[in-house]
Amino acid sequence: MSENSVASKDRLGVGQRVGFGVADFGFNLYYTGLNLFLLYYYTDVLGIRPAVAGLIFAIPLFWDAVTDPVMGMIASRTRSRFGSYRPYILFGAIPLALSFVLMFAAPLLFPSAIVAVSAAAHILFRTCYTVVSVPYSAMSAKITQDSGERGALAGVRILFAATGGLFTVFVMLPFAARFGGGDLKVGFFYVSVVFAVVATALFMTTFKATRERVELTPGFRPAPADLWRFLSRNRALLLLISAIVLGGMGGAIFGKALVYYVLYVAGLDISVTLALITLTASVTLGVPIWMSASRWLSKRMVWLLGAGLGMTAQLVLFAAPPATIGPFLVLLVMLGIGNAAFAVTFWSMLPDTVEYGQFRSGVRDEGLVFGLNQLALKAATGLGIGLLGFLLEAIGYVANEAQAPDTVQGLRLLSTLVPFACSFCAAALIAFYPIDKPLHARLVRAIDWQNRKQSLVPQTNETP
Repeated sequence: MSENSVASKDRLGVGQRVGFGVADFGFNLYYTGLNLFLLYYYTDVLGIRPAVAGLIFAIPLFWDAVTDPVMGMIASRTRSRFGSYRPYILFGAIPLALSFVLMFAAPLLFPSAIVAVSAAAHILFRTCYTVVSVPYSAMSAKITQDSGERGALAGVRILFAATGGLFTVFVMLPFAARFGGGDLKVGFFYVSVVFAVVATALFMTTFKATRERVELTPGFRPAPADLWRFLSRNRALLLLISAIVLGGMGGAIFGKALVYYVLYVAGLDISVTLALITLTASVTLGVPIWMSASRWLSKRMVWLLGAGLGMTAQLVLFAAPPATIGPFLVLLVMLGIGNAAFAVTFWSMLPDTVEYGQFRSGVRDEGLVFGLNQLALKAATGLGIGLLGFLLEAIGYVANEAQAPDTVQGLRLLSTLVPFACSFCAAALIAFYPIDKPLHARLVRAIDWQNRKQSLVPQTNETP
C-alpha cells in the first residue's frame, strides 16, 4: 500500500475533527471546575479544615495510579459493535455526570457527615472520570493512523479544552452566587447540574461523530505478560512520558506560583484574575498557531520552539521583571502560547508511539499508552503542587503577610527558574524523540503489510 493511499484512507473531515474535539470542552467543565474551585468549595463553603480538604484531594491520586493504566488495558481489550473505546463514552457519560453532581449534592443530603460523603463522592467522580476520559484519549489512535491528522485532532481537542477551561473560569463562581441566592452550597449544586447536562450532550455528540477505523489483526489480544515487552522496547513512549511529567510539573508550578508572583514579587497594580485569564486565553490563541506550524515542522520541533518561547519569558521575568503592566502581560502571552505547543504536541505524539511500540514489539495497546499518560499528567500536577508547597515553606513564606526580602527572592526563583528547569529538562528529552512523519508513515505501511500477511495464516492461539 502506498503512502498516499494510506494517508487518503485516514483523512478526516472538519465535522469529524470537531465532533471528536468537543468532548474536551465537556471534560474541562468537570476538571477545571475541580482544579480551580473544589478546594475553595471544601474550605470556604463547607467549612472543612484545609488539611482535611487536602487529604480529600490527595487520596484519589493513589487510586488513580491504579485505575488509569488498568482502565486503559480494559478498554483496549473491549470488543463491541461500537468499537473498543466509544462504548465507554456512550455508557459512561451519564454515570460521570451523576457523580459530578453528587460531589456538590452530598453535603446537602448528608449535612452531618460532610467530610465522609465529600471524600466518597470525590473518589467516585475520579473513577467515573477515568472510565470515560482514558478511552476517549486512546480513541485518537484508532480514528486515524495518519500522523498529520492526529496532529489536527490534538489541536482541535486542545482548542476546545482551553475554551472549556476559560468558560469555567468566567462563569462557575458568578453563577453559583446567582443561582444560590447567596447560599453557595445551593448555587454550586445548580451549577454542577448545568455543567453535567452540557458535558453529557457533548459526549453524545462525540460518540455519534466518531468511528474507530483502525482494525487489529483478527483474534489479536495482547496478554498481560506482553505489556512489559511493549513498554521496554518503546523508547519513544518512555521519552515522551518522562517529558510529559517534567513539562507538566513545570506548568503546574508556574500556574500556582503565578498568584504569589503577582501578589508579592511583580509590584504591579494588576489582579490575579487578570493574570490567570491572560495566561489561559493565550493558550487558546496559541493552539491554531502551532497547528499551522505542524504542517511544515515536525512535532518534535514544535515542542522545542514552544518550550524556547516559554523559557525565554521565564528568564525575563526572573532577570528583568517588567516595571509596567503591558510588558508583564506580553510575557504571560508568550508563556501561554508556549504552553499551547506542549499541549498540542504531546497529545499528537502519543498515538504515534502506539505504532512505534507495535512495530518493535509485535504488541499493540493504545489503551495502556493513554492510561499511563493520564497517570503521568496527574502525577505531574500532584508532584508540582507538592514541590511548590515544600519550597514555599522552605523560603519562609507566611500567608497574607508582608514577605521578608529573602522570601521575595525565593518566590521569584520558584516562580520562574524552577519551572524553567522543568521545561528545559523536558525539551532535552524530546530532542531525542525518534518519530517524525516519514518514519511513522513507514511504520504504518509495515504494520499493515504484517496484518494482511497474518490474516492469511490460520489463528491457532486465539482466545475464545
